[in-house]
Amino acid sequence: SSKTQEKIVSVLSLIKNHTIFAKEKAVSEILVSFLEESGYIKYLIKKEDKEQLDLLNQFYKRVKNFEGATIEPTLNNFMREINLEIESGEEGKLEFNHEQGPDMIKVMTIHGAKGLEFKYVFLVNMVDKRFPTIERKELIELPEDLIKDIKPTGDVHLQEERRICYVAITRAKKDIYFTSAEDYGGVRKKKLSRFMIEMGYREKEKEKAKENGLLADRKNSLEKRKIKPMPDYLPEHFSFSQLAAFDKCPLQYKFAFILKVPTRGKAVFSFGKTMHNTFYNFLKYANESNASNQRNLFGFEEKTVKVSKKEKSLNLDDLMEIYEKNWIDEWYENKKQKEEYYKLGRRIVKDFYSEFSKNPPKVLKINNAFALEMPFNLKIGEYTLYGVVDRIDEKEGEVAIIDYKTGNSKDKLSLDDKEQLLIYQIAAEEIFKIKPKKLIYHYLSNGKKASFLGSEKEKERLKEKIIQEIEEMKKSDFKPTPGWQCAFCDFKDICDYVQR
Repeated sequence: SSKTQEKIVSVLSLIKNHTIFAKEKAVSEILVSFLEESGYIKYLIKKEDKEQLDLLNQFYKRVKNFEGATIEPTLNNFMREINLEIESGEEGKLEFNHEQGPDMIKVMTIHGAKGLEFKYVFLVNMVDKRFPTIERKELIELPEDLIKDIKPTGDVHLQEERRICYVAITRAKKDIYFTSAEDYGGVRKKKLSRFMIEMGYREKEKEKAKENGLLADRKNSLEKRKIKPMPDYLPEHFSFSQLAAFDKCPLQYKFAFILKVPTRGKAVFSFGKTMHNTFYNFLKYANESNASNQRNLFGFEEKTVKVSKKEKSLNLDDLMEIYEKNWIDEWYENKKQKEEYYKLGRRIVKDFYSEFSKNPPKVLKINNAFALEMPFNLKIGEYTLYGVVDRIDEKEGEVAIIDYKTGNSKDKLSLDDKEQLLIYQIAAEEIFKIKPKKLIYHYLSNGKKASFLGSEKEKERLKEKIIQEIEEMKKSDFKPTPGWQCAFCDFKDICDYVQR
């Protein structure tokens, strides 16, 4: 049919275009481009196939990990690595966040559950000769003379089984349920596990449950229960970027933070991360005080960083080298755009070093670590807000919180503009136990700075707003709010509601 022919032509066109694309771009760019252009990602979103989207997102993370650990992150090298893993017997491992859902039963051995915790735990087979099990002797026993450890006294097998039972019980954060049955298919009825008896349970309690019809009632209630569609699970923690996304468009928030749809990167984000990483590494080395511990910047022995008695002495060439090393070479639309950003970055580096050489900033130390890229988890009401502070300086006893911006500077900051730094101020006061005197946006493209300090009233108002927004998220149906902001949305190419 003509419809089938159109699909074949479309597939052939995709293969042709992406064959060329694969020679020039990183694997993540190829993957996202194919998912969008093939219509597959749009198909999954329309179906709201959360499971497939989650698996796809995990594969995308696997690709990003490969790119971060490889000098040449090409498609050929990625496929070579995957094939080597498969040949070696590697089957891969799926992530599962039991806190965020979806609600499901995860079946595992007690040994496999070590180190994990779950809200509810069901411990099955709590009957005699199953738990504890009957002791089985090793097929090949080690001679006692070869065993260095002191052999414990008593019933060693029973002690080990009791320890394993304790491990299972302590996996439960809220409730634990023990199950047992009389009939497991054998001739004799099973007796209750001695561990259950040791915990105070008796056979007569099971008989009492039967007499009262509790088991039958529970069975009937389960049979009548209707299966509900899986709910939208909100993230366990929230961030400023999440709040901003929900404020712009609830559907955008759902795509980004609930369905976690893989998206194309942007040149501005690659460039912003480059500059953040550059200044983080530069200021970290510049502020290290241990002059005796000389080391070079990049692990190469042939280059040595000169160190003064007071602090590491880094010159402009060192900073440029850090910039080159941290350059993120992805998501630029073309060679011209990449060159423009690269030149802008070099100019920013020169301006930054010029200011640094005249007035070197003293980065504050918190818990014996320099306050650069400082993560925090801030409790607001019953919710947790996480974030990362770019930098905290200290000068003459006064503390300043600094956030880098690669966008255009603003002559006047609105209340919305101030919110990010206000959150950092609250985190500094409540978590780091410091009182900042200034909150500064440092606009790197022109070197301008905008500073202010939040009042108690502004901080309280922001806390109330954050709680209110998260409450709205919890009951939201995530309907789209199309408008001018659609032009800047990461999902404009796959959203049915986009306003063009």
